[in-house]
Amino acid sequence: MTGHAPGNDAAAAIPEPTAARVLRNTGAQMAGRMAIALSRLVVAAIIVRALGAGTFGEYALVLGLLVFAEWLVDFGTTEIFVREVSREPARQTHLVRTVAALKLVQVPVAMVVLAGIVLALRYPDHVVRAALLGGASAAFYAGVLVFRVIFKAHLALEREVAAELVSALAMIALVAAAVRLGGGLVALLACHAASRAIFLALCMAFGRRDFRLSVAGVAAQDLKRGAAMSLPVGVIGLLIALYEMIDILLLSKLGTAVELGYYSAAQRLTWPILLALGSIAGTLYPIAARYWPADQARFAEACQRALDAVALLAGVAFVSAFAGAEFYLGLLDPALIPASPALRLLALLLFVKAVSATLGPVLYIVRTQRQTLLFVSVAVVMKAAVITMLVFQIGYLGAAVGALAVEVVFSTLPTIYLLRRHGGLRLDWSVVARVGLASAAAIAGTSALLPGASIAAAALAPVAYLAFAAALGALRVADVRLLLRRGAP
Repeated sequence: MTGHAPGNDAAAAIPEPTAARVLRNTGAQMAGRMAIALSRLVVAAIIVRALGAGTFGEYALVLGLLVFAEWLVDFGTTEIFVREVSREPARQTHLVRTVAALKLVQVPVAMVVLAGIVLALRYPDHVVRAALLGGASAAFYAGVLVFRVIFKAHLALEREVAAELVSALAMIALVAAAVRLGGGLVALLACHAASRAIFLALCMAFGRRDFRLSVAGVAAQDLKRGAAMSLPVGVIGLLIALYEMIDILLLSKLGTAVELGYYSAAQRLTWPILLALGSIAGTLYPIAARYWPADQARFAEACQRALDAVALLAGVAFVSAFAGAEFYLGLLDPALIPASPALRLLALLLFVKAVSATLGPVLYIVRTQRQTLLFVSVAVVMKAAVITMLVFQIGYLGAAVGALAVEVVFSTLPTIYLLRRHGGLRLDWSVVARVGLASAAAIAGTSALLPGASIAAAALAPVAYLAFAAALGALRVADVRLLLRRGAP
């Protein structure tokens, strides 16, 4: 980029991604994200028990719309600028200032688009008001994204995770107070916006030694160059955001409020796990960006280890959710237990999506944006068509079946193909296969010993799974020892 202003760009060197540092960084993120996940489940339980499955379904719908708006605020800038900072750490300050300047343009656009969507879909007035009020959170999230570039490039995402955890805990208190005072959907979204403001304030505090919010020295040409680089990734991400929320949108129009609540509850139980597993993708991306294309061997090794790790950890969540579906839904509200078949399907989807979500961002590193755009476009159309057809036939379960089928055929398989063709990445799937065998054995064994889902089944299944995984060679003891070793760099 041009217009580079002098600053303290070289002040914070990006650390070398040693194995111990990578494992510890990822482990710290996952622990924090699991705590965040539990906090969000507490919020969900409060809403369902106090306001019912219908209101919870509307809450999940509005949050889905806000995720779409938040992607407009990101629009590929995080991945592109993390890549640039990882490759040119001496220009960190100017690059991050460029990100901050871009957000000043993106936030108003995102809020206008959000308003247009909720009005065009003709949702009830209280849903529209909630979405518009909750849209304020996009402005706070924009600031978070600026600091995310630094945290991610420095393998220091645990700082962001800590900030998000505090904001999630604050959300519990805010929601509890709101429902106690008789607040409804609008009040819940006001709580969400307030928690995002807390998230930003803490990111600013934790990241101030590396960057203070500023756009000094950023020229118009920097904005044009940054927007041009981010545009292909942004369009892809926009389609992915639509892809992720289309099942909820379709159910909101084709199903009942209770069906939307059932599906949203099952989805809510699996999404936090994906959030935690996303720590692996977050760690992989800057490392892979550093190695590609100069060191193909280390690039391939990083991708392989990420694949093996995410498959192994996703298996733990999958078997527990599958074996204890009724138990987990009952924690939110016993009235949600009929949604257990959907949770089992979405637990399997979690496993598949964990793989595609880990490897997918690497496509931006090997520069396959055009091909990725084509595959994602097809996936969105196919998901809409398949889910619409199945919802008419089997109700809300059709959304889960359709989402799983489309994820395998139109997301995971194309990602693997593109990485092999354009990145020369030939992955070894033996660990994934062993994880699959260990998962099947654990579920079968747990079902035989403890017929009927319970807390015992939910706890026994992952223990059995880890035992089978170790016996089959999928669980590597050496990595565990490296993670726990004291004094490692």
